[in-house]
Order: sequence, then structure tokens, then C-alpha cells
Amino acid sequence: MMNSASTNAAPEPPVDGIASLQRFLTRQPILDGNHAIVGYELKRRAPIPAGSAALPGGATPQQAEDEWLLASAIDLAFQRALGDKLTFLAIAADTLHSPLIEQLPKQKVVVALHPERSPPLLISRAEQLAHDGLQLALDDPADDQELASYARYVRLDSTQYDAMALATRVVRSLDTNSRKKPLLIATQVDTPEVYAACRKLSFNLYQGYYYTFPLTAAAGRLDSSSLRVMEVLNLVRNRAEFSEIERIFKLDPALSYRLLRYINSPAIGLRRTIESIGHALILLGHDQIYRWLTLLLFTGGEVDPRSQSLLRNALVRARFTEMLGREKLKPNERDGLFIVGIFSLLDALLNIPMTQALAGLHLPQAVTDALTGRGGIYGPYLNLALACEHFDQAAIGAIAADIGLDADAVNLAHVEALIWSESVEL
Repeated sequence: MMNSASTNAAPEPPVDGIASLQRFLTRQPILDGNHAIVGYELKRRAPIPAGSAALPGGATPQQAEDEWLLASAIDLAFQRALGDKLTFLAIAADTLHSPLIEQLPKQKVVVALHPERSPPLLISRAEQLAHDGLQLALDDPADDQELASYARYVRLDSTQYDAMALATRVVRSLDTNSRKKPLLIATQVDTPEVYAACRKLSFNLYQGYYYTFPLTAAAGRLDSSSLRVMEVLNLVRNRAEFSEIERIFKLDPALSYRLLRYINSPAIGLRRTIESIGHALILLGHDQIYRWLTLLLFTGGEVDPRSQSLLRNALVRARFTEMLGREKLKPNERDGLFIVGIFSLLDALLNIPMTQALAGLHLPQAVTDALTGRGGIYGPYLNLALACEHFDQAAIGAIAADIGLDADAVNLAHVEALIWSESVEL
């Protein structure tokens, strides 16, 4: 079920005059109407001080920031990990002329622009790239119909309009001279209420974290599958004898089947088939069994696109927090980092308050403190992961400084976590 992947982070561009800036990578998921993640938008922006030197050749500091993003998307390990998911890269309009644009994987990358003006040279470049197969997205094109005619996607910020004005913008965005109507993306969709309003306006895709909220209409008791997994989790965390853990597994044929399928999967890499529950438990050991069981809480019942999206996001958080704190915490404290990340969306998965979701798990107090109040030794690492999901550069910089991490370390952990999460088979 789990398989690791590694990547080399894109090298820092040698930008004279801004070498000391802390530039953090941020991401937001883009989902379809069924809550399945179809891609991510990646940003890596920081305010550029006035008077910063440009690169040789006339490039601006902002273009250097953009080219770091472009180089990251060209990385083969990154492409393999994301598979058929799209990567949206928000760049300055001038960066569209960068030679790196030509190297982007056209079927996997969408270049997003928010130009304040559309000079003929920009329109000509957009026409050329669209003709060559590069997918373009335009942020709120207003009356710029000529540039919009080359956009595969049009993005509208849901926070900038009331319902009536947003409906008007939708109609105007679809009134284009292009032969193929653009797909509409609602951005900043961070609550279920905003999603419901945008859904009525027939947007095609939705960008934000609205799906991470518990659904009150779906709230109810835990199903038997989740209860059984929690029972085994508690046994494993308390280092119970494998014979006792095996006894619980044998009471649940579906759970036993999943364990044997996992132990015999290519990700484990065993040379012979394991047919015994007891043998499988001994081979895996308590720690690996515990991690596997935490994933089953997301996939143990009815598997739907929303649950899978929640798990993908939880996996990024888990790996991200684990990497951020592995050099900062004591060895006996590090295991809690992964658990905090993976359980940080448990309330949304089970559609119950977090305190209720954690009640049956008997977790260490430090883990509970982070999950319920964002405090304790794990709180800062989870808060940093959350800030990276919401394009909050100020919060990221402040938390990273408190922890003692620079932008390079945070960005490397973020990219590796994203790649690793996509390598996990659900």
C-alpha cells in the first residue's frame, strides 16, 4: 500500500539581490464536482523589494521566482508522481516568454496568468503556445476577450463577488469567440457554503479546501469497520502481543483480506506469498502495522472520491510534518508527527467533531493537543503544513522561523511530501 519516492528539488536560481529572501512553496487542490482531486496549483511567491537587481539578460526577480516553479514542474520525478493530475503554475505574464515554457509537459501543466494588460506581444505568444498544445488559464479576464479566446480554463475568485455578480461573470466568461468554451474554475472555495453556491452556477472545477469540513448532513455513528480498525490501532499502539492482534483480525474477514493483500503487494517486495495473518503481523512489526491501519480509517468503509481526496491531503500533511520535525524533535517523539498529520482530517472523514473522532483512539496527549488545539510540541509543524495549503506566506515565514527552518528546507519537504503522497496506492 505504501511505496516511497524521492526527488531532487529544483535548484535555486542565482538571483542577485534577492538571495536572502524566504520564498515558500504553497499549494491548493483543484477538484471536480465529485470532490476528486484533478490537480494542484503551486505558488512560490514573496514580495520582491523595490530596487532588487535583475538577472543577466533582463529577467526580473519575479521571473526568477516563476522559473523556479517551471523547473520544478519539468522535473521527471515530479511528473511521474502526479501521474495524470494537472499542475497549475501561476506566473507573471512576462514569464510566458521564458524558454522553460517550451519544456513543460503540455498535457500535465496549465500555465495560469493574471495580466493587468494584454499587449499584442502577449496575445501573440499566448496564441502560439495554445496552438502548440500548452494549456492556459486566465484569472478573471473581464472584457479581455481576445486573450481569453486562447485560454482552456477561466478562473473566477469566489470571494470577490456576490452571487448575482458571480453569475454575471460566469456568463460573460463563456461568451468567447473561441471554438471551444473554456472550463470554469471557482477559486478560494474554502467552505461548503461557497462550494454549494458555485455548484449552482455550473462551475466545472473548484479550488480550495471546502471538502475538508465535516458534513453535518452525513454525521452519525462510526461504522463497524472504523470501530474495528480503531480497536486494532489501540492494541498495536500499546504493543500488544501479535497473537492478540491476530485474534481481532480473524474476527473480520475483510480486514484480514486487506492485510494479506497489502503484505503481498509489490510495494512490500517480498519474494514469496504470505498466507498467514500471524506471519504477516510479525513481518510488518507494530510501527508499520500502525501506519497502515491509520490509512484504513480513510478507506475501510465505502470508498468515495471525497474520502480519497481527504486521504491524499492527509498523506501530504503526514509526510510533510514528519520531514519538518525529524531533525528537531527527540527520536522517541518523532512518530507522533506522522500521526498528527494523518489524523488532522479525521473529523472531516468521519463527519463528527474532532474530540469525538479521537475519543476511541486513546492517543498520546501531545498528539491530542495538536489535533484539538494546534498546541503542544507537534502544533507548530501542523500549523506550518496548514499555512502552506492556504497561500499564507506571512504565517509560513513566521512559523518556520520559530521552528528554526529556512525556505529551502520547507520547500524540499513540501515537494517530497507531495510526491510521496501520490506514490501511495489507495
